[in-house]
Amino acid sequence: MESQQQEPIQQQIIPQILLLKGQWIIAKVEEIEETQLGDPDCILVDPMEITPEGQLRDWLHFSDKKETVVRSSDIITFIEPGRDILSRYYGSNPEVLTE
Repeated sequence: MESQQQEPIQQQIIPQILLLKGQWIIAKVEEIEETQLGDPDCILVDPMEITPEGQLRDWLHFSDKKETVVRSSDIITFIEPGRDILSRYYGSNPEVLTE
């Protein structure tokens, strides 16, 4: 019996909440490998600002591009988002559900 090889399943990136220079942001965070000290080393994908009222607002509203790079040293903390905020995040970004 021949063993069937399956295509590797692409790991889904779970959005994280992060505090970046006084703003709470929810985004998918990807690490950039082999960067020089002080260079941007994180990619924020589909970042949304969490307002003080708990609403989500496009963090890159001035651009059609929905990715940006930041230095991890500028991120104060990471928090795993709760179900409510994840639901609102995916509701605000229906295209991210198809990735």
